[in-house]
Amino acid sequence: MSKQAMTGPLSDDEYADLDTLLAAPELGERAMDVSTLEGFLTAVAIGPNPVLPSQWLPWVWDMEAGAAGMSGLGAGDAERIAGLVMRHYNHMVTWMTQDPDSFDPIYTCGAEWGAAEWCEGFLLGMQLDGDGWRPLQVSEPAWFAPFMRLGTSDGAALTAQHDDAGHWMDEVVPSVVKINAFWMRQRGVPMPASAHEGGKRPVVRETPKVGRNDPCHCGSGKKYKKCCGAAEA
Repeated sequence: MSKQAMTGPLSDDEYADLDTLLAAPELGERAMDVSTLEGFLTAVAIGPNPVLPSQWLPWVWDMEAGAAGMSGLGAGDAERIAGLVMRHYNHMVTWMTQDPDSFDPIYTCGAEWGAAEWCEGFLLGMQLDGDGWRPLQVSEPAWFAPFMRLGTSDGAALTAQHDDAGHWMDEVVPSVVKINAFWMRQRGVPMPASAHEGGKRPVVRETPKVGRNDPCHCGSGKKYKKCCGAAEA
């Protein structure tokens, strides 16, 4: 199988297929839906320490206790689910390592995917390495506020009271990008050229901006448009 097939994003049909498979009666409504799964995999992919698939996969089938397996499913369906989940995980790792500034959670793609479920999944992914995450939670609580306000029952009640769900949904992406950048630096992973603390890298001029009618910076005494500006044009 090619590297692209192993790490490429799932198609819309594959997301729908995965959502249907995870909702199979044989899994007893314990499995994640796709939105919860993506939040969960995002936290696992960007977290402080590696978490092995053998540690996080059981939580996909049983998000309450991480104990139930897929024994009730046919071999074909179980293999299909595992393959799609692993490919989505590999895609998240590649995405957040190579182009984190373009991160866009699946709940922005359609009303069938919930932001609350996404954030619940992210918080569950953090719990798999609670000791590793805790120092950053303490030092930068604002980065985790969107997940707490959307992904917990207490936070959801407060969000409903203030009617500010849209605000917290908009804050998820900046928080994920900042958290990812922090842990990449901690792990010594080279940052992609576009990554810069939760946003695009600002443009820095090596020389002052010169107006076309200003004296040319080369010292000729001519206007810039009649000197170096003309050559650049």
